[in-house]
Amino acid sequence: MPTLRHTYNFPTRIEYGPGAMKDLVVIIKREGFKKGLIVTDEGIVKAGIAEILQKEFNSAGIDVVIFSRVKSNPIDANAYDGAKVYKESKSEFVVGLGGGSPIDTAKVVKCLATHDGPLEKYDDAKGGDKYIQNNMPPFYAIPTTAGTGSEVGRSSVITIQSTNKKTIIFSPYLMPTIAVLDPEVTVSLPPGLTAATGVDAFVHNLEAYLMDVFHPFADGIAREGIYRSFKYLPHAVENGNDIAARGEMLMASAMGATAFQKGLGVNHSIAHALGVFYDTHHGLANAAVLVEVMKYNLKSLNVKQKLASLGPLLNTKSDAEAVINAIENWLISLNMPVNLKSFSIPAIDAQRIEDYALEDPCCPLNPRKVEKGDVLKIIQQLL
Repeated sequence: MPTLRHTYNFPTRIEYGPGAMKDLVVIIKREGFKKGLIVTDEGIVKAGIAEILQKEFNSAGIDVVIFSRVKSNPIDANAYDGAKVYKESKSEFVVGLGGGSPIDTAKVVKCLATHDGPLEKYDDAKGGDKYIQNNMPPFYAIPTTAGTGSEVGRSSVITIQSTNKKTIIFSPYLMPTIAVLDPEVTVSLPPGLTAATGVDAFVHNLEAYLMDVFHPFADGIAREGIYRSFKYLPHAVENGNDIAARGEMLMASAMGATAFQKGLGVNHSIAHALGVFYDTHHGLANAAVLVEVMKYNLKSLNVKQKLASLGPLLNTKSDAEAVINAIENWLISLNMPVNLKSFSIPAIDAQRIEDYALEDPCCPLNPRKVEKGDVLKIIQQLL
């Protein structure tokens, strides 16, 4: 693969550090905007973060409307409703405030602000990216969790209700104008969600690193993201006010989303199925299946070698099995699930989970080719 033609992209502008969220208001004011839309969820509203940001805008003479009707696993109706509010309020820019769900939804709101529906038209698996034009309003992303890294991504994952499938809406034009990584914004996240979202960041980095794609830039970033999340997530969980640990996790999250332009594998395919069928938190779903998927992928020599190379980063031997054990113990120390026993999933559902996972766009990219029956075996081992 080093002799083949490739194209790489790392264009995101990032504003990092304590106070960066308030500084964003100053940046937007300089652009001359007067009205905007904040896309968030009810949890962020209840935590008071959305109101703090709204007051900052109002103090700067900018009127913003808060749209908070976003599900934890967002659906197309959330985006349609948000776009309607955007147009009715005559907004000039969009801010995505929250975890991956509000930021992903905000990207689609940005798209629907200037593009006609339905969203099925823009399904990346069907070449829908060619219909997305560079005529959308400015979009600013402020993550309140360190997990998905959607703030540096050029895609959105949203469930289309007519098909009940998680659908990727992709275009370089969906990328945020500015990603704001402010660790102070994440301190209110409780330990359980800090762990779950942080594990999501870890899995993004790990799966991206293991993809059999020639992308040394992404590999280097993924290794740094693996190291940072493994080292600093326990500190952020133990002490939510540890600004340094929170900052490191925001970086690890952004690194994961930057690295996974290489692709993601069957771990995410199964997690997507669990999210659609049981509304399972994405981080918990990724954690629950990770160990078994790593064992499954060991039959790939490339995966075995790459896992072994992570030993020094994870304070263990340069051996694939030792690395898997270290990751499993790390998950357990964070009170994360390492199987599906606590998810109350009927054994009979294993087949529909496989059927969904095999059709998921991440599945064909898995470093070991996934055959019919393979996911079924993985699920049966986890139940």
